Amino acid sequence: MRHALRWTMLALAMIGGVSTAYALLPLPKPAPFADFDPGSSAPFTGSWSISIPTMEVTEPSEVLARCTLPVRIQAADESHIFYLGPRETEPSTAMELQERDGGALWVDLGGGPSFFAFWVNQDVFYLYDTVPETEADWGLPYVYVRCSDQP
Repeated sequence: MRHALRWTMLALAMIGGVSTAYALLPLPKPAPFADFDPGSSAPFTGSWSISIPTMEVTEPSEVLARCTLPVRIQAADESHIFYLGPRETEPSTAMELQERDGGALWVDLGGGPSFFAFWVNQDVFYLYDTVPETEADWGLPYVYVRCSDQP
């Protein structure tokens, strides 16, 4: 798969839209985490698990990537990253990071879709298909959690 991030996002978008009442959204808008520049590649570099919250409080999150077979993000330079899916060995195109609204817009230099990342803390960021504009838009992110370097 040449663009793992694009395919993951497209597949998840096709699974189901967000048409439920806003009150049922599993996550509120996160508070800004301002300990580093969201347009810098350094904080994104590493291995990540990915999950999406479910609409039911009693249901666990749906896991898309685990630390045993994580997504990897590599720095291309200070403001560009490479995104490698769990089974990818070579990056395809770089993503340019542009600081926007307290987060980072990921612009695919190969012409693919853009995404918006918002840091929750130093080891967690939320990824969205677009820059959230309403409270409801923040409710269903892709949750990226940094994998520990320890076994």
